[in-house]
Amino acid sequence: MKFSIIIPVRSINDHLRENIANLKLLKYEDFEVIILTDNTESYDFGDGRFKLLATGSVGPGEKRNVGANTSTGDILAFLDDDAYPKDDWLNKAYEIFKDKSIYALGAPAITPLNAGFLERCSGRVLESILSSAGTVYRYVPMSRRIINDYPTVNFLVKKEAFLSVGGFIKDFWPGEDTKLCLDLINKFGKEFIYDPALIVYHHRRNLFRPHLKQISRYGQHRGHFARIFPENSRNPSYFVPSLYILGLVAGPLVCLLIPILWFVYLPVVLIYFMLISIEVVRVSIKDKSLKVGLYVAGGIVLTHIVYGVNFIIGLLKKPELKLKKFGGKAGNYVEG
Repeated sequence: MKFSIIIPVRSINDHLRENIANLKLLKYEDFEVIILTDNTESYDFGDGRFKLLATGSVGPGEKRNVGANTSTGDILAFLDDDAYPKDDWLNKAYEIFKDKSIYALGAPAITPLNAGFLERCSGRVLESILSSAGTVYRYVPMSRRIINDYPTVNFLVKKEAFLSVGGFIKDFWPGEDTKLCLDLINKFGKEFIYDPALIVYHHRRNLFRPHLKQISRYGQHRGHFARIFPENSRNPSYFVPSLYILGLVAGPLVCLLIPILWFVYLPVVLIYFMLISIEVVRVSIKDKSLKVGLYVAGGIVLTHIVYGVNFIIGLLKKPELKLKKFGGKAGNYVEG
């Protein structure tokens, strides 16, 4: 069984260099790595299994399609440039795909152990059930389960299954992975699995601005998808931040008209901030730092606000596809 690891990226950057170094440490040897950049670049991999392809300034979905179409493996393993796997990643995947009934699987992308302070805080926000609710298993290894949607940071699919649905649509980013998952489910008549054994380390956007920029994109696309792809984008938890924002803003006005509702509004607000306070304590103990706990608390509240507002925007209009800007000597992204 051969794996084709496909990594879309605008330009070779520091995170990708770290990724390449870790891919060379994989214990499973039958794989290739296809890295898709905007422009023609050169890199001394020192390993014939790696290759670079230039695609022009197109979205990640289109890049992945190019990679899939030129791949020679049986399984496509989609990985982000700012993520890198544990050395047993493909060994675990091989054992799972020996079950011929499995056509795709998602697995956790956890915060790197060497993450800096602001990156680690962003990771703790995503790892909190208050932020990620029913999708927290994407950021923390949890029990095996059946799922209907998963991001391509750590997503594997049989090549024949991927090609049978036409790959990724070109109109969306982020969100192209949600449509792919929906197409696969409709094709095979069943959902796919999440398995915690395949660990990938995924760098986070620093708290606050880059993190919130990323959240704003996620919110808009999820809101739009909730309107056009109800099958796997109308999880009740996706609507909660927007309802929270509407309730927080409109609640006092409604309560002034119907005073008895103050007895509902105030306890709900109190409970919310009690939950935030509990999270401060939990994270502070886990990281042995009150500062981390306080940053995470602020990050959770702002995540709710930014996601909730942008979810509503996405419900009202289709988001534009805007590729992330990059620059500097390292080629790193300059926004979330």
